[in-house]
Amino acid sequence: MNPAHDDGIGIDQHARRLHRAAVAQVSPQTLMRLRAARHDASAQAPVAGRTRTWRWLTATAFSAVLAVGLGLQWLPRAPQATTPAVTATVAQGDSLADELAVPSALDEDPDLYLWLASADAQPLAMESTR
Repeated sequence: MNPAHDDGIGIDQHARRLHRAAVAQVSPQTLMRLRAARHDASAQAPVAGRTRTWRWLTATAFSAVLAVGLGLQWLPRAPQATTPAVTATVAQGDSLADELAVPSALDEDPDLYLWLASADAQPLAMESTR
């Protein structure tokens, strides 16, 4: 290791000297070609930057929409108020079904669900109806 620690100031000056010496040895024709290539590259740079801008804008917009969606999930929700007329109509419909001994949608037989979970239901559900 280098015993003298000069925070890179000496290294920087040494590198600049080496660079000046290298540039002095390059022919003028090569320097002209390098300048032309650098000019062409800088002329094309704004076009490449525009496409990159749209990519960043799209990614930022997507992230913002996702953050708003997640934020809306955490908002407290007010309970939905039902009107007494609807509740009374539902209660009358249930009592009518009980009087006529007609099973309502909530009075399903639990054995049906046990049968659906059994091994016999799977092959029957896979059968063709042709």
